[in-house]
Amino acid sequence: MHKPLFAALGALALAAIMAGCAAQSTPAPGPERTVWQMTPTAASSYYYLALEDARRGGRDDEALTAMEQLLELAPSPLIYIEAANYYWRLGRMDKARTTLKRGEELYPTSRDMAVTLANTYYSEKRHEDAITTIKTYLQRVPDDTTAYIDLALIYLDDKHHAEALDALEQIPEDKRDAPVLYYWAKASSGLGLNRQAIAKLKQAVEMDPEFIEAWAELAYLYEVDKDYLAAEGIYTRLVEMGENASEIWLRLINLNIKLNNPDKALSLYRQGPRDIDFALEAATLFLDEKFYDQARAILSPLPTDGDVPPKIWFYLAVLAYEGDQNSETALEYLSKIPAANQHYHRAVRFRIHLLMDNGRFAEAQELILHQQKANPDQSEYWLLESSLAQRQKDLPGARTVLERALVRWPKDTDLLYSLGIVLDKMDLRDEGLATMERIITMDPEHADALNYVGYVLADESRDLERAMVLISRALEREPDSGYIIDSLAWLYFRRGESARAWEEIRRAVERVADDPIVWEHYGDIAAALGKTAKAKEGYRNSLELNPDNKSARAKLEKL
Repeated sequence: MHKPLFAALGALALAAIMAGCAAQSTPAPGPERTVWQMTPTAASSYYYLALEDARRGGRDDEALTAMEQLLELAPSPLIYIEAANYYWRLGRMDKARTTLKRGEELYPTSRDMAVTLANTYYSEKRHEDAITTIKTYLQRVPDDTTAYIDLALIYLDDKHHAEALDALEQIPEDKRDAPVLYYWAKASSGLGLNRQAIAKLKQAVEMDPEFIEAWAELAYLYEVDKDYLAAEGIYTRLVEMGENASEIWLRLINLNIKLNNPDKALSLYRQGPRDIDFALEAATLFLDEKFYDQARAILSPLPTDGDVPPKIWFYLAVLAYEGDQNSETALEYLSKIPAANQHYHRAVRFRIHLLMDNGRFAEAQELILHQQKANPDQSEYWLLESSLAQRQKDLPGARTVLERALVRWPKDTDLLYSLGIVLDKMDLRDEGLATMERIITMDPEHADALNYVGYVLADESRDLERAMVLISRALEREPDSGYIIDSLAWLYFRRGESARAWEEIRRAVERVADDPIVWEHYGDIAAALGKTAKAKEGYRNSLELNPDNKSARAKLEKL
């Protein structure tokens, strides 16, 4: 950071040494001898040269000795910071801080000293110490607006958005430039104050029309507010400004997909970067929204011969399975991914699910057992074996697999949750409930376990207050889960609050339209409110998804 200064000093150092040296004659018997002594100025220049030479040669001990001499002969904030940084690079953090604190005593108004000291703390995640360091400096220099920005940045990085805003508000209005407004917007959006954030970003880009980060943040906030047209306009502007980053092109493509304009999105893809990673990311956006023709237009031209990234086969497999309903081709593509590739296990899991979906249970079992033997530390293959047993209606076998796996991984909440579901399917609800309670004890934020226990309590009309606590906590973790919303609707229904239950069950079926139990709940709640037509709709949908649902059939016939 300070090499230019050292280089300049080094260029003058030799002259300074020579000019600062004094010849002194010392009386002595015999022939006269001359002794040279350096003045402080010459000595400082000498140690600058020694420091630079030692640094370049990687002789750390000599460099530190020269640095300490400089701290004695020519102290300055720059030298103290340079010395501290040197200690820091050598991993001697305590010595770095000691040096900076010595410097602070001599130069209490040096912002660079305070910020460097704060950074030593922040690098070790000692956030409070970093904040205290900056605040202490501001007590000495309360008008240093740059230090308030430094403080706000620490708060922002630590996601303490309210405190960041407090720091930024200390900056006088006439000194709130575009970067300050940008940080203000980041803090505001972190608090959910998107309108305030958008207003600040508009001011920032008005001050500095080339402020790329502010434009990008503004576009993102428009996306969050679902103002896709405004967001698209900004991303287009960024491209016109010469920004060619893949992320901007992908955001622009994704926005047009959300606007149900896949052909324009494909056209934008063709204008973007020409590399395989970008192509695969773009194809994923189309696949996620089931625009298979556009995904095919991206994937088909990609090279599949020679040295190509193996992940191409994974994306081609997804397209073959979802877009073409061709499981055989998907399996062929997946088998091309080598075991050393990072996508291998994802591909293997995909293959197992495809084999199960096609009733090829023996092949799925063989592949699962092979992976269990090859990867004895990965519990997911025991989960897949249990799923295979369930597909074959072998619930006791599924239970045995999970209990065997839990001997090896007794705290694996995925295994425990699967066991709880299997027990529930075996009509062993009390044992299933106990398993789910065990998960909550281990992980109080496990949304699925919270939802299960809350739903069972609601369904059995007991401890409804606790049921509300559990379901509400699950919703905090997964606010868009149709299953958890269904549990909330059922809880309201059990509490006799049918109007609120109706509001929630309608939200649930919007998110989970393929679950017979959710539709049966829809029918029950509608019937309780006298909505006969809606009740029939719910029961019919439930029976369409599960013709063996005797409960729904009896309720429909009764209407």
